[in-house]
Amino acid sequence: MKKDITIEELQLKIEKFPRIKIAHTPTPLEFMPNLSKNLGGPKIWIKREDMTGLAYGGNKARHYEFEMPEIKNQGYDTIINIMDYHSNNARMTAAAANKSELKYILILKNAQGRKVQGNLLVDKILGSELHLLNESQSIKANEYASNLKNDLEKNGRKVYLLQDHLFPRIVGMIGFVEAGIELKNQIEEKKLSNIHIYGVAGRSLCGLILASKNLGLNWKFTGVTVNYDMPLDDYIFRHNNDIKEALDLPITFYEKDLNVLDQYVGEGYGIVTQEVIEAIHLAAKTDAIICDPNYTGTVMAALIDQIRKNNINENETVIFIHTGGLPALFTFSEELSAFSF
Repeated sequence: MKKDITIEELQLKIEKFPRIKIAHTPTPLEFMPNLSKNLGGPKIWIKREDMTGLAYGGNKARHYEFEMPEIKNQGYDTIINIMDYHSNNARMTAAAANKSELKYILILKNAQGRKVQGNLLVDKILGSELHLLNESQSIKANEYASNLKNDLEKNGRKVYLLQDHLFPRIVGMIGFVEAGIELKNQIEEKKLSNIHIYGVAGRSLCGLILASKNLGLNWKFTGVTVNYDMPLDDYIFRHNNDIKEALDLPITFYEKDLNVLDQYVGEGYGIVTQEVIEAIHLAAKTDAIICDPNYTGTVMAALIDQIRKNNINENETVIFIHTGGLPALFTFSEELSAFSF
Protein backbone atom coordinates (compact mmCIF):
# COMPACT_ATOMS: atom_id res chain seq x y z
CA MET A 1 0.00 0.00 0.00
CA LYS A 2 1.31 3.45 -0.91
CA LYS A 3 2.56 5.55 1.98
CA ASP A 4 2.23 9.32 1.73
CA ILE A 5 5.45 11.25 2.15
CA THR A 6 5.98 14.30 4.32
CA ILE A 7 6.52 17.85 3.15
CA GLU A 8 10.11 17.63 4.43
CA GLU A 9 10.77 14.45 2.45
CA LEU A 10 9.27 15.95 -0.70
CA GLN A 11 11.27 19.16 -0.29
CA LEU A 12 14.49 17.16 0.00
CA LYS A 13 13.74 15.41 -3.30
CA ILE A 14 13.43 18.84 -4.96
CA GLU A 15 16.56 20.22 -3.35
CA LYS A 16 18.80 17.56 -4.88
CA PHE A 17 18.63 19.54 -8.17
CA PRO A 18 21.05 22.43 -8.80
CA ARG A 19 19.22 25.73 -8.60
CA ILE A 20 19.45 29.48 -9.01
CA LYS A 21 17.00 31.77 -7.25
CA ILE A 22 15.24 33.96 -9.83
CA ALA A 23 11.52 33.70 -8.96
CA HIS A 24 9.81 35.85 -6.34
CA THR A 25 8.18 33.21 -4.17
CA PRO A 26 5.98 32.43 -2.35
CA THR A 27 3.39 34.00 -4.63
CA PRO A 28 0.19 35.29 -3.00
CA LEU A 29 -3.06 33.35 -2.74
CA GLU A 30 -5.84 35.96 -2.92
CA PHE A 31 -9.61 35.84 -2.64
CA MET A 32 -11.69 37.20 -5.55
CA PRO A 33 -14.82 38.35 -3.67
CA ASN A 34 -16.36 40.43 -6.44
CA LEU A 35 -16.08 37.83 -9.20
CA SER A 36 -17.38 35.19 -6.78
CA LYS A 37 -20.38 37.40 -5.98
CA ASN A 38 -20.96 38.30 -9.65
CA LEU A 39 -21.12 34.65 -10.70
CA GLY A 40 -23.11 33.49 -7.69
CA GLY A 41 -21.26 30.21 -7.42
CA PRO A 42 -18.32 28.89 -5.41
CA LYS A 43 -15.74 31.10 -3.74
CA ILE A 44 -12.89 31.84 -6.15
CA TRP A 45 -9.28 32.29 -5.06
CA ILE A 46 -6.32 33.06 -7.28
CA LYS A 47 -2.73 31.84 -7.02
CA ARG A 48 -0.67 34.75 -8.36
CA GLU A 49 2.03 33.08 -10.46
CA ASP A 50 1.95 36.27 -12.55
CA MET A 51 3.88 37.90 -9.69
CA THR A 52 7.07 35.83 -9.90
CA GLY A 53 8.94 38.91 -11.10
CA LEU A 54 10.96 37.63 -14.08
CA ALA A 55 10.35 39.98 -17.05
CA TYR A 56 6.66 40.56 -16.21
CA GLY A 57 6.36 37.28 -14.32
CA GLY A 58 4.71 33.97 -14.99
CA ASN A 59 4.79 30.32 -14.01
CA LYS A 60 7.97 29.58 -15.95
CA ALA A 61 10.12 31.53 -13.52
CA ARG A 62 9.86 28.49 -11.25
CA HIS A 63 10.88 26.23 -14.15
CA TYR A 64 14.05 28.14 -14.97
CA GLU A 65 15.40 28.06 -11.42
CA PHE A 66 16.25 24.43 -12.20
CA GLU A 67 16.59 24.49 -15.99
CA MET A 68 19.32 27.12 -16.31
CA PRO A 69 21.75 25.37 -13.92
CA GLU A 70 21.13 22.10 -15.78
CA ILE A 71 22.18 23.77 -19.03
CA LYS A 72 25.19 25.63 -17.59
CA ASN A 73 26.50 22.64 -15.65
CA GLN A 74 26.71 20.66 -18.89
CA GLY A 75 28.95 23.33 -20.39
CA TYR A 76 26.52 24.89 -22.86
CA ASP A 77 26.95 28.58 -23.68
CA THR A 78 24.05 29.11 -26.10
CA ILE A 79 20.33 28.32 -26.03
CA ILE A 80 18.13 27.99 -29.11
CA ASN A 81 14.38 28.07 -28.60
CA ILE A 82 11.57 27.60 -31.16
CA MET A 83 8.30 29.32 -30.29
CA ASP A 84 5.33 31.22 -31.72
CA TYR A 85 5.68 34.95 -32.30
CA HIS A 86 3.61 35.91 -29.24
CA SER A 87 5.04 33.26 -26.90
CA ASN A 88 5.31 33.84 -23.14
CA ASN A 89 7.82 30.98 -22.96
CA ALA A 90 10.06 32.80 -25.43
CA ARG A 91 10.11 35.96 -23.33
CA MET A 92 10.74 34.28 -19.99
CA THR A 93 13.45 32.01 -21.38
CA ALA A 94 15.20 35.12 -22.69
CA ALA A 95 15.11 36.71 -19.25
CA ALA A 96 16.36 33.57 -17.51
CA ALA A 97 19.16 33.17 -20.08
CA ASN A 98 20.28 36.75 -19.42
CA LYS A 99 20.32 36.10 -15.66
CA SER A 100 22.46 33.03 -16.33
CA GLU A 101 24.83 34.71 -18.81
CA LEU A 102 23.82 32.44 -21.68
CA LYS A 103 23.47 33.58 -25.28
CA TYR A 104 19.83 33.25 -26.36
CA ILE A 105 18.69 32.65 -29.92
CA LEU A 106 14.97 32.74 -30.53
CA ILE A 107 13.33 31.28 -33.61
CA LEU A 108 9.80 32.65 -33.82
CA LYS A 109 7.23 31.02 -36.06
CA ASN A 110 4.82 33.15 -38.09
CA ALA A 111 6.65 36.27 -36.90
CA GLN A 112 7.82 37.93 -40.09
CA GLY A 113 6.02 41.24 -40.67
CA ARG A 114 4.39 41.33 -37.23
CA LYS A 115 4.24 44.52 -35.20
CA VAL A 116 6.97 44.61 -32.59
CA GLN A 117 4.74 44.69 -29.54
CA GLY A 118 3.73 42.48 -26.61
CA ASN A 119 6.08 39.58 -25.96
CA LEU A 120 7.94 40.21 -29.22
CA LEU A 121 8.86 43.69 -28.03
CA VAL A 122 10.11 42.35 -24.70
CA ASP A 123 12.14 39.67 -26.53
CA LYS A 124 13.85 42.43 -28.47
CA ILE A 125 14.48 44.61 -25.41
CA LEU A 126 16.02 41.61 -23.64
CA GLY A 127 18.53 41.37 -26.48
CA SER A 128 17.49 38.03 -27.93
CA GLU A 129 18.93 37.11 -31.31
CA LEU A 130 15.66 36.96 -33.22
CA HIS A 131 14.97 34.82 -36.28
CA LEU A 132 11.52 35.85 -37.52
CA LEU A 133 10.14 33.13 -39.78
CA ASN A 134 7.42 33.55 -42.36
CA GLU A 135 4.57 31.07 -42.71
CA SER A 136 6.34 28.69 -45.09
CA GLN A 137 9.59 28.76 -43.11
CA SER A 138 7.64 28.04 -39.93
CA ILE A 139 6.57 24.65 -41.24
CA LYS A 140 10.25 23.62 -41.19
CA ALA A 141 11.20 25.48 -38.00
CA ASN A 142 12.84 22.43 -36.43
CA GLU A 143 15.03 21.92 -39.50
CA TYR A 144 15.92 25.62 -39.47
CA ALA A 145 16.95 25.34 -35.82
CA SER A 146 19.05 22.22 -36.40
CA ASN A 147 20.92 23.86 -39.27
CA LEU A 148 21.55 26.96 -37.17
CA LYS A 149 22.80 24.81 -34.30
CA ASN A 150 25.23 22.97 -36.61
CA ASP A 151 26.59 26.24 -37.99
CA LEU A 152 27.14 27.67 -34.51
CA GLU A 153 28.87 24.52 -33.31
CA LYS A 154 31.25 24.66 -36.27
CA ASN A 155 32.26 28.08 -34.95
CA GLY A 156 32.97 26.79 -31.46
CA ARG A 157 29.68 27.39 -29.63
CA LYS A 158 28.13 24.68 -27.47
CA VAL A 159 24.43 24.89 -28.28
CA TYR A 160 21.46 23.63 -26.27
CA LEU A 161 18.43 23.31 -28.53
CA LEU A 162 15.60 23.17 -26.00
CA GLN A 163 13.34 21.04 -28.17
CA ASP A 164 15.97 18.26 -28.34
CA HIS A 165 16.15 17.50 -24.60
CA LEU A 166 14.00 15.71 -22.02
CA PHE A 167 14.72 17.93 -19.03
CA PRO A 168 12.82 20.99 -20.36
CA ARG A 169 9.75 18.74 -20.70
CA ILE A 170 9.67 17.82 -17.02
CA VAL A 171 11.40 20.71 -15.24
CA GLY A 172 8.17 22.71 -14.91
CA MET A 173 6.69 19.84 -12.95
CA ILE A 174 9.61 19.98 -10.50
CA GLY A 175 9.08 23.67 -9.86
CA PHE A 176 5.37 23.18 -9.32
CA VAL A 177 5.74 20.26 -6.96
CA GLU A 178 7.36 22.88 -4.75
CA ALA A 179 4.54 25.32 -5.59
CA GLY A 180 2.19 22.60 -4.35
CA ILE A 181 3.95 22.56 -0.98
CA GLU A 182 3.65 26.34 -0.87
CA LEU A 183 -0.04 26.19 -1.80
CA LYS A 184 -0.77 23.54 0.84
CA ASN A 185 0.62 25.82 3.54
CA GLN A 186 -1.44 28.77 2.28
CA ILE A 187 -4.63 26.70 2.13
CA GLU A 188 -4.12 25.54 5.71
CA GLU A 189 -3.31 29.06 6.89
CA LYS A 190 -6.54 30.38 5.35
CA LYS A 191 -8.52 27.34 6.54
CA LEU A 192 -9.83 26.49 3.07
CA SER A 193 -11.39 23.14 2.18
CA ASN A 194 -12.94 21.23 -0.76
CA ILE A 195 -10.18 22.44 -3.06
CA HIS A 196 -10.78 22.49 -6.83
CA ILE A 197 -7.85 23.83 -8.84
CA TYR A 198 -8.35 25.35 -12.31
CA GLY A 199 -5.43 25.97 -14.63
CA VAL A 200 -3.93 25.44 -18.07
CA ALA A 201 -3.70 21.73 -18.87
CA GLY A 202 0.08 21.52 -18.79
CA ARG A 203 3.21 20.78 -16.84
CA SER A 204 2.66 23.27 -14.03
CA LEU A 205 -0.72 21.77 -13.20
CA CYS A 206 0.84 18.29 -13.28
CA GLY A 207 3.39 19.43 -10.72
CA LEU A 208 0.55 20.46 -8.41
CA ILE A 209 -1.11 17.08 -8.98
CA LEU A 210 2.14 15.32 -8.03
CA ALA A 211 2.38 17.32 -4.81
CA SER A 212 -1.27 16.65 -3.99
CA LYS A 213 -1.06 12.90 -4.56
CA ASN A 214 2.26 12.31 -2.84
CA LEU A 215 1.25 14.36 0.20
CA GLY A 216 -2.09 12.58 0.43
CA LEU A 217 -4.20 15.67 -0.28
CA ASN A 218 -7.69 15.44 -1.72
CA TRP A 219 -7.47 18.26 -4.26
CA LYS A 220 -9.54 18.15 -7.43
CA PHE A 221 -8.05 19.37 -10.75
CA THR A 222 -9.50 20.78 -13.96
CA GLY A 223 -7.15 21.59 -16.82
CA VAL A 224 -8.15 23.74 -19.79
CA THR A 225 -6.49 23.19 -23.16
CA VAL A 226 -5.40 26.33 -25.01
CA ASN A 227 -4.34 24.99 -28.42
CA TYR A 228 -4.71 22.10 -30.83
CA ASP A 229 -1.00 21.75 -31.61
CA MET A 230 0.13 19.99 -28.43
CA PRO A 231 -1.80 16.77 -27.74
CA LEU A 232 -1.75 16.24 -23.98
CA ASP A 233 -0.62 12.64 -24.27
CA ASP A 234 2.62 13.74 -25.92
CA TYR A 235 2.97 17.00 -23.97
CA ILE A 236 2.45 15.76 -20.42
CA PHE A 237 1.04 12.28 -19.88
CA ARG A 238 3.87 10.39 -21.62
CA HIS A 239 6.29 11.95 -19.14
CA ASN A 240 4.55 10.77 -15.98
CA ASN A 241 7.20 8.10 -15.33
CA ASP A 242 10.07 10.41 -16.34
CA ILE A 243 9.16 12.84 -13.58
CA LYS A 244 8.48 10.01 -11.12
CA GLU A 245 12.01 8.71 -11.67
CA ALA A 246 13.63 12.16 -11.69
CA LEU A 247 12.13 13.05 -8.30
CA ASP A 248 12.13 9.47 -6.96
CA LEU A 249 8.45 9.73 -6.06
CA PRO A 250 6.27 6.93 -4.68
CA ILE A 251 3.45 7.81 -7.07
CA THR A 252 2.95 9.77 -10.28
CA PHE A 253 0.00 11.33 -12.11
CA TYR A 254 -2.32 9.77 -14.70
CA GLU A 255 -4.96 11.04 -17.11
CA LYS A 256 -7.71 10.18 -14.63
CA ASP A 257 -6.28 12.71 -12.15
CA LEU A 258 -7.13 15.63 -14.42
CA ASN A 259 -10.51 16.64 -15.77
CA VAL A 260 -9.71 18.19 -19.17
CA LEU A 261 -11.88 20.84 -20.83
CA ASP A 262 -10.99 21.17 -24.50
CA GLN A 263 -13.98 23.12 -25.82
CA TYR A 264 -12.67 26.64 -25.18
CA VAL A 265 -9.79 26.84 -27.68
CA GLY A 266 -11.86 28.39 -30.47
CA GLU A 267 -10.11 28.56 -33.84
CA GLY A 268 -6.69 27.91 -32.34
CA TYR A 269 -3.78 29.17 -30.27
CA GLY A 270 -3.33 32.92 -30.58
CA ILE A 271 -6.81 33.53 -32.03
CA VAL A 272 -8.77 35.16 -29.24
CA THR A 273 -12.45 34.22 -28.79
CA GLN A 274 -15.33 36.43 -27.66
CA GLU A 275 -15.65 34.29 -24.52
CA VAL A 276 -12.02 34.95 -23.65
CA ILE A 277 -12.41 38.69 -24.32
CA GLU A 278 -15.44 38.81 -22.02
CA ALA A 279 -13.59 36.83 -19.34
CA ILE A 280 -10.62 39.22 -19.44
CA HIS A 281 -12.92 42.21 -19.04
CA LEU A 282 -15.00 40.61 -16.27
CA ALA A 283 -12.00 39.57 -14.13
CA ALA A 284 -10.54 43.07 -14.52
CA LYS A 285 -13.85 44.84 -13.84
CA THR A 286 -14.59 42.85 -10.69
CA ASP A 287 -11.32 42.16 -8.87
CA ALA A 288 -8.77 44.06 -11.01
CA ILE A 289 -7.15 40.82 -12.16
CA ILE A 290 -5.64 41.03 -15.64
CA CYS A 291 -5.62 37.79 -17.65
CA ASP A 292 -3.82 37.18 -20.92
CA PRO A 293 -5.53 36.23 -24.21
CA ASN A 294 -3.75 32.90 -24.74
CA TYR A 295 -3.61 31.05 -21.44
CA THR A 296 -5.20 32.54 -18.35
CA GLY A 297 -7.95 34.24 -20.35
CA THR A 298 -8.97 30.88 -21.79
CA VAL A 299 -8.94 29.26 -18.34
CA MET A 300 -10.95 32.13 -16.89
CA ALA A 301 -13.48 31.85 -19.74
CA ALA A 302 -13.83 28.13 -19.00
CA LEU A 303 -14.24 28.74 -15.26
CA ILE A 304 -16.89 31.43 -15.78
CA ASP A 305 -18.81 29.24 -18.22
CA GLN A 306 -18.67 26.18 -15.96
CA ILE A 307 -19.96 28.18 -12.99
CA ARG A 308 -22.78 29.71 -15.05
CA LYS A 309 -23.78 26.22 -16.16
CA ASN A 310 -23.79 25.03 -12.52
CA ASN A 311 -21.11 22.46 -13.29
CA ILE A 312 -19.08 23.40 -10.20
CA ASN A 313 -20.40 22.69 -6.72
CA GLU A 314 -20.87 25.94 -4.82
CA ASN A 315 -19.39 24.25 -1.72
CA GLU A 316 -16.04 23.85 -3.47
CA THR A 317 -13.21 26.32 -3.08
CA VAL A 318 -11.94 27.12 -6.56
CA ILE A 319 -8.29 28.12 -6.90
CA PHE A 320 -7.47 29.71 -10.24
CA ILE A 321 -3.79 29.39 -11.21
CA HIS A 322 -2.73 32.65 -12.87
CA THR A 323 0.31 31.66 -14.93
CA GLY A 324 1.13 35.16 -16.20
CA GLY A 325 1.50 36.08 -19.86
CA LEU A 326 0.53 39.72 -19.51
CA PRO A 327 2.62 41.22 -22.37
CA ALA A 328 0.49 39.17 -24.81
CA LEU A 329 -2.42 41.43 -23.87
CA PHE A 330 -1.03 44.21 -26.05
CA THR A 331 -0.76 41.99 -29.12
CA PHE A 332 -4.57 41.77 -29.07
CA SER A 333 -5.30 45.40 -28.25
CA GLU A 334 -7.76 45.93 -31.11
CA GLU A 335 -9.91 42.91 -30.22
CA LEU A 336 -9.87 43.70 -26.50
CA SER A 337 -10.59 47.43 -26.84
CA ALA A 338 -13.58 46.83 -29.14
CA PHE A 339 -15.48 44.92 -26.43
CA SER A 340 -17.91 46.52 -24.01
CA PHE A 341 -20.39 45.11 -21.49
